[in-house]
Amino acid sequence: MTLAELPAEVLAVLREFRCCEMATVGPDGTPAAWPMVPLLLLDRDQLLLTTSIGFAAKAANVRREPRVSMLFSDPTGSGLSDPPAVLVSGTASVGERVETAGDDLEAHWRLVGARQPVSRWFAASAPGRWFMDWYYMRLLIYVTPRSVLWWPAGETAAAPRRHDLPHVA
Repeated sequence: MTLAELPAEVLAVLREFRCCEMATVGPDGTPAAWPMVPLLLLDRDQLLLTTSIGFAAKAANVRREPRVSMLFSDPTGSGLSDPPAVLVSGTASVGERVETAGDDLEAHWRLVGARQPVSRWFAASAPGRWFMDWYYMRLLIYVTPRSVLWWPAGETAAAPRRHDLPHVA
């Protein structure tokens, strides 16, 4: 099964939600969650998240323990009416390189610019780019989902529906 086989309303959440809460496991085993901007890479059965080199704890956590989850629970700004709450569980990988360009990163910035138009203001001036250069130096986190659970209309009191994806070693 692939992500493309998910119900349309679940795919809409993965495409349209402005952020998700990504949970990683810290060095002491404690879960840590951060709001992040997800980019659905449907053709690869992955989701892309990025983090600045200034906030690299989540990347360090993924390198140590690749199991992650992503909760899509807040539809604010998505334009979706009564969407399901969606929980993606999978494994993540982080490259060794700090990225400043590339197709995936450019797609990420286009998405951020569309969803957070005010963010373009920082990149519009040379001083803004100079003072914020560390923010544009990114680590790319690719999440390969293993299972997707969803609760229709966000009704989390009910049992979730489930879609498992093949594990690729």
